[in-house]
Amino acid sequence: MPSKYHRLTVPTPDGYEADANMAIERLGRLEDAIDRLHKEYEQTLDALQRLEGKEKTATYRQLMANKLSIQELMLRLGL
Repeated sequence: MPSKYHRLTVPTPDGYEADANMAIERLGRLEDAIDRLHKEYEQTLDALQRLEGKEKTATYRQLMANKLSIQELMLRLGL
């Protein structure tokens, strides 16, 4: 599957260069996505807590899988 990702920064010996407006726009979208990710994680934790004692249900197992997926994504993003 081809990637739609297009790098905005160019590595230089002194750091990076970028079109500031485009970089700020992408950074804003990234921060919005991170906020949504944190919110989904908190909602998942709340739902798991409500299902305490029902660990063998399909809903609980799906929520646990979602929690672990979100944790892995956050780990990869360095959050």
